[in-house]
Amino acid sequence: MTFDATASKSPEAARSASISSPPQHNPLAMLTIAVAVGVTTMSFNCWWPFLPLYAIELGAKSDANALFWVAIATSIQGVARLLTGPIWGVISDRYGRKMMFLRALFLSSTIGGAAAFLSAPWQLSIPLGLAGVFSGFNPAAIALISVSVPDSKLNSSLSLVTGAQYVGATLGPAFGAVLAIVLDYRSTILVASFIPLITGAAVLWFVPRDAVGGATATATTTPKEKLEPFKPSFQFWLAILLYLVIFALNQLLRLATPISLRAIEHKEHVAGLVGLTFSLGGLVSAISVLFVAPRFFRVGGMRSGVVGAICIAALGHVIVGVAGSTALYLAGFLTIAMVLSAMTPTSSTLIAANATRARRGTAFGIASSAQAISFAVGPIGAAVFAAVSLEAGFIFLAGMLLALALLLKLSLREPDLTDA
Repeated sequence: MTFDATASKSPEAARSASISSPPQHNPLAMLTIAVAVGVTTMSFNCWWPFLPLYAIELGAKSDANALFWVAIATSIQGVARLLTGPIWGVISDRYGRKMMFLRALFLSSTIGGAAAFLSAPWQLSIPLGLAGVFSGFNPAAIALISVSVPDSKLNSSLSLVTGAQYVGATLGPAFGAVLAIVLDYRSTILVASFIPLITGAAVLWFVPRDAVGGATATATTTPKEKLEPFKPSFQFWLAILLYLVIFALNQLLRLATPISLRAIEHKEHVAGLVGLTFSLGGLVSAISVLFVAPRFFRVGGMRSGVVGAICIAALGHVIVGVAGSTALYLAGFLTIAMVLSAMTPTSSTLIAANATRARRGTAFGIASSAQAISFAVGPIGAAVFAAVSLEAGFIFLAGMLLALALLLKLSLREPDLTDA
């Protein structure tokens, strides 16, 4: 019989030992999570960049009208996630972050499939609203990662997941463009909807359960001890603000780009050009996360790295705002993509570093709500700018980014990434 030293302790002592000891790094589990995020991201990016064009196919009367319905749908998605994100976060802290990740992956497949059977642009609100309630695989994956590795490996592990995400963002539009040309937008969505089922099965098999309340999480785990109070600090809210801005700008740029390229090219059908643009953006983003960000956002220099990156992003928005050619627009687009992607794992690291390990599910539940707000702010901004002036809107965003850079320069503190 094997003697279990932990079992010989009192429940309180075992729980304390489990929480105080940093988790062991499991390379296979981390790789599986990263691949799951990357492949699922690819499935969504098969059709998400073409959403305004799909709305036109469904009956939208103009470019602005298409963006309006997309903005309504994504706003409903955002409100749903805003309300449910913290709830899923608290549940994950009680019953396991792996369970929440699996929930998001499996239901993403159902939701994506539903989007293929719409008949009017207003109906986009139905699958996106359901996605807001039940999906959100990226924050769930980050929460799982944050409690599965020692804090000293937090930034590098999150960079791996984010890098995989942008590899998926690179492959998705190219694959989607081919499907859209060979088939149509509706069939592209349907084909892509099966992919999260495969990634969910891989996570179920290869990723171990995470510890909850000092015990391995199971479907029936109900910790007797109450969760420690979650007390978000000002630094936590600064990290959440940065997280929100990154995703809001990403959403706005992605939805505005198809319309901008149509205006520059003076063509109705630009699916191939849109697919190429987003694929290049994903490639640049993956390279940035995996090779540039680790050197630019070093421990002890994260604040200066973030401030500098935001200033570069402001320059990118100026470029797309004044672009009179596809080449110049692409240069600005890739600059923004490079910077936003590089900041993504760092913003997640700042969130995790300002929350205790036991409450990181809650922390990333709040981050999911911030991401939800970005799903409303970004598309609404794109719709407003399209109705007034996309060019002036991009210049306005450049000014807002410079103001954010100043705020973080004055207020942001370096995170403590030493292992407990």
